[in-house]
Amino acid sequence: MSNHLNTAALVHQPDGTVIRCTGKTKRLLGFSQHQLIGQQIDKLGLHFIHQDGNPLLPEMYPLRQVIKHKAEIDKRTVGIFNLSSQSLKWLEVNGHPKIDDEGNIVNVITTYRETKPKPDKGSFTPVFNDTKKIWEKTFDALQDVITILTPDLKVMRANKATYSTFRITEDELIGKRCYEVFQGRNEPCPDCPVWQPGPFSTTESELVYNERLNKVFDVSSSPYFSEDGTLQFLIHSARDVTQRLKSEEQRNILSAAVEQISESVVITDDHATIQYVNPSYVRTTGYKLQEVTDKDLSFLNINVDSKNLFEDIITGLRRGESWEGQLTNRKKDATIFEEFATISPIVDGSGQITNFVAVKRDITKEEQLRIQLQQAMKMEAIGTLASGIAHDFNNILSAMIGYGQIAKGRLEAHDPLLADIEQILQAGDRAANLVKQILAFSRRDTQENFLPIQLQYIIKEVTNLLRSSFPATIEIYKEISNNCDPIMADPGQLHQVLMNLCTNAKQAIGDNHGKLIIRLEEQMATEPQVLSGSLLLTSGRYAHLTVEDNGIGMSEAIKERIFDPFFTTKASDKGTGLGLSVVQGIVEKHGGIITVDSQIDEGSVFHLYFPIVDEEVNKEEDSAEPDLPGTERIMLVEDEAVLAKVMSRMLTKLGYKISIFTDSLEAVKEYRRNPYDFDVIITDMTMPNMTGAELTREVLSLRPELPIIMTTGYSETIDEEKAKRIGITKFLLKPVKKKLLAKELRMVLDNV
Repeated sequence: MSNHLNTAALVHQPDGTVIRCTGKTKRLLGFSQHQLIGQQIDKLGLHFIHQDGNPLLPEMYPLRQVIKHKAEIDKRTVGIFNLSSQSLKWLEVNGHPKIDDEGNIVNVITTYRETKPKPDKGSFTPVFNDTKKIWEKTFDALQDVITILTPDLKVMRANKATYSTFRITEDELIGKRCYEVFQGRNEPCPDCPVWQPGPFSTTESELVYNERLNKVFDVSSSPYFSEDGTLQFLIHSARDVTQRLKSEEQRNILSAAVEQISESVVITDDHATIQYVNPSYVRTTGYKLQEVTDKDLSFLNINVDSKNLFEDIITGLRRGESWEGQLTNRKKDATIFEEFATISPIVDGSGQITNFVAVKRDITKEEQLRIQLQQAMKMEAIGTLASGIAHDFNNILSAMIGYGQIAKGRLEAHDPLLADIEQILQAGDRAANLVKQILAFSRRDTQENFLPIQLQYIIKEVTNLLRSSFPATIEIYKEISNNCDPIMADPGQLHQVLMNLCTNAKQAIGDNHGKLIIRLEEQMATEPQVLSGSLLLTSGRYAHLTVEDNGIGMSEAIKERIFDPFFTTKASDKGTGLGLSVVQGIVEKHGGIITVDSQIDEGSVFHLYFPIVDEEVNKEEDSAEPDLPGTERIMLVEDEAVLAKVMSRMLTKLGYKISIFTDSLEAVKEYRRNPYDFDVIITDMTMPNMTGAELTREVLSLRPELPIIMTTGYSETIDEEKAKRIGITKFLLKPVKKKLLAKELRMVLDNV
C-alpha cells in the first residue's frame, strides 16, 4: 500500500477495527497511524456530516454501510468533523470489502481523499464555511452526553444532551469537575475510563452506574494530544444503556427459563419447520436438536388423523389464533406418551407472523391416573347399583331358599323331586355368592376378608361374568383340577386379579379369533425353586393358576416393565382394570408369586402361585346333624311378608312360638305393652318407618338383657362391629339357611 500525497488508506477488520493504515491520516483524519491502529474511527470523536451540513446517523457512516451491505461505495463525499481539534474536512471516501467463498467479510479497505462538497441533485445549499458553526450544530445534535474536560476533569464544554439529561444549567456545570456534578462525589469514580485513559492514547470505555439518575451509562474517553504529545483535554461521552441492559437481562432470564423449564418448548418458522427445542424436549422425546431441525412440528404425532389435525392447527395459527389440546406422540425409543400442548403464533413489531411456539407437557402419568379414576368411578357405580339391589335381592333369595328347604324337608329320601329341589337350592347359593362377589369386586366392602376358599369357585364365578362381555370370536377354556385344596384369600381381591388378567388377555387378542385358557392345578415344590431369574418359590404345596392367551405377546423390554406403576403399551382410549402393578400387589399380599412368559405374536401366559392351607372350607351345606329345636317365644320383625312367612314356618317346625310383625312401629308398640312376652327378637335392618337399629335401641331401653338377632340383605350404615356396639347379640347376612339360623338362635338363647 503506497502513500499518496492527499490520500489516507485504512484496512479494517469485519467489526471496523483498524489493523493497518498509511498515508496522510494525521492531516485528513486528525489522528496519526499509531493512534488509529486497534481503534474504530467512529469512536475517536470523529463525526460524519452530510453535504447539506446535517450530521449523519452512525448507521449511515460509509464504513458501516460497506460492512452492512457487503458492497462497495465509490467517491462518496462526506464531511468529517474532529471533535478534539474542532476542525471540519470534506473528504471523498471509497470502500472495498473483501469477501471469502462463504460470503463472509475478510476485511474492508477505505480510502479518504480531500475534496470539496458537491451539490446533491440540485438541492444542495452551499455548505458553511464557518467551521465553528458546523461544530456547534453537530455537537449539539448528538443525543449522547458529550463533554470536553481539562486534564484535571473540569468541564470546558458540554452539548445540549448533557444539560437535559442531568437537568442542570451552564453555570452549574462549566468549570466544575465531572464527578462532582454528575455523581455528587468528592473524588473521581474508580471505574471511570475518563480518569484512566489507556496507553498509546487510545479510547477507553466502561459501564458506569449513576446513582443520582439510577441509570447505567456506557462511558468512553478520548484523549487529545498536542503535536508535542502533551495531553490537552479529554473528550467524555456517555450513552444511556439502562434500557438496553434491562432488555438484555430480560432476554437472558427468558432464555434461562426456556432452557430450564420442565415443559418442552419447540420454536418453528412460519411454515411449522422446527428451528429450536429446549433440553426438556430432548429429555422427554429422546431426540436431540440436530435430529429434529428442519422437521415438521407434527413428526412425532401418531394420531390417525394427525395430518388433518395439524393442517387445521397451522391454518388457525396463521390467522393469529392459538391452539391447545392433547396429543398422542411416540418417543425415539418407540414409547407412546400423552402430552398437552399450547401452540401460539409469534409476531414481529409490524404485526407479521414470523414463528410458532409450542409449549408441551408430558401428561402420561396424569392420563393413567385419569383412566384409573374413571375405572374407580365405574366400580363405584357398580357398587352403588349392587348395594341398591342387594337387600331386595337377598330377601328374594332368602324366601326362595327357605321355601326350597321346607319343600326338601317334606320329601322322602327317594323322591324324584328331591334332585330338582337340590338344584334350586344350589342355584340360590350361587346367586347369593354372586351378590357378595359383586359387592366385593366393586369395593363396597373395603375390609379384607381372608378365608379358606377354593379357587375353583372363584374361577367359575369369574368366567360366568366374562362370557357376557367377551366377543364370540374369543373362546374361553377351563382346565380345572377338583383336587386342588383351598388357599387363604380374600374372595373379592382374587376376583379383581382374575378379572384383570382375563381383560388384558381379551385386549391382547383384539378383534382376531383367539383363545383364553384358565388352568388350575396343585403343584408340589419339594425344594426351593427360582422363578423368572429372581423370584424364589419356597418348598411346599401351591395352587398353580395360569391365564393364557394367544394374542400379540410382548417383547423382552416390555416384559421387564409390565409390573411398573403407570406403565402401559395401550393407547389412551384403551385399557381398563387396576393395572398389573396392583395385581402383583394383591398376589404378594396373599403370600403368592406372579410371573409371565411371552413372545411377540405367540401370546402370553401368566403364572400365579398361592400357598395351600390345611383348613377345611366352611360350607354352609345341610349336614347329617339334626336340627336344633326350641320352645322359646320369638318376635319376628320383617317387612317382607313372604320372607317373614317362610322364616316363621322354619322356626315353628323347630318348636318355637312365633309372633310375626311386618311393621316395625307396631312391633315396638306390642313390645312396650308386654316386654316379657318374648325371649328373643329377630329383626331385619332395612325397614320403613323404623330401622332395625332404631328398634333395637327402643327395646333394649326396657330390657337391656334381651337377646336380639339382626339380619340384613345389605346395609351401608351397619356391619357386625357397629351392631355389637348398639347391643345386637348376633348379626347375620341374608340369605340365612335353616341350619345356620337354628344354630345361631340356639347359641343366643343358651348364652353360649
